Amino acid sequence: MVRLDRGEEVVSTLTEFVRQHDIKGGFLQGLGAFESACLGVYDFSTKGYVTKSFRERLEVGALNGNIARVDGSDEIFLHMHVTVGDSSLHSFTGHLFEAVVQATLEVFIRPLSTEILRKRDDQLGFNAWHL
Repeated sequence: MVRLDRGEEVVSTLTEFVRQHDIKGGFLQGLGAFESACLGVYDFSTKGYVTKSFRERLEVGALNGNIARVDGSDEIFLHMHVTVGDSSLHSFTGHLFEAVVQATLEVFIRPLSTEILRKRDDQLGFNAWHL
């Protein structure tokens, strides 16, 4: 279990935690609040993301993701999606690129006993699970 505090950047903090604990594969879930975030939706036709930045308080209803290593390197890749709600209770969901914690973020990390690898898939345009 990991608790992030106000002002911490989510992706970099969780990546560092995973690196320090030598987690080579696993899953994570979380909830809390962001003061800002950048979410994206993958556009298969361009093989890139369409992103939207938020500079307001967002309630994190669900953060889900997995932990993997990029094949051929020691690079840790956290693939996280999040569903957030604004003050009008409008919801947004997408790939989490970055976020700053508003009050707290509570995250459960479930390490696996095996390594998850991602390898470049040119047809998809990104590093996909290599099973």
